Amino acid sequence: MSDIPDASDLLAAARDALLRELLPALPGDRRYAGLMIANAIAIADREHRSGGDALREETSRLRELLASVTGSAAPQDAVQASLVTGSSGSSATAAALRRALAAAIRAGAFDVPPQHDALVAHLRRTSADWTAISNPKALHERWRSPSSQGTVPPFASRNFSGGQS
Repeated sequence: MSDIPDASDLLAAARDALLRELLPALPGDRRYAGLMIANAIAIADREHRSGGDALREETSRLRELLASVTGSAAPQDAVQASLVTGSSGSSATAAALRRALAAAIRAGAFDVPPQHDALVAHLRRTSADWTAISNPKALHERWRSPSSQGTVPPFASRNFSGGQS
């Protein structure tokens, strides 16, 4: 165990000092800016802690989706290029895979029910994972709404909350 703080510890300490010590001393017209900074720190902390996992999981799902349409209407050069590009969790790889997915969607590769259902599941999960980092309150409000009828989102067991947003 190290007594050297990591980035999450430093972000939490900075946010706490801002909220407890600086924000109360700010004039009213500067309070909103202080709250925006505190929110940005909370988002950066959640991204630091959970963004890598979200990116790796999204990349993995994208690879599976694109592999499932190989031989279909998907542009084969985009699919093949995306399957061999980069490391499994890099931003560049995810961006290339997203572009390949968009091309496959435009080509009609996800128009049939099995692929369409897999695509919708991927998009929902990816949206939820990134929303949990950028605005976790939005997810909690969504799943408490009457239309959700008390269901629990599939990602509820993940711990993305770190500080207020």
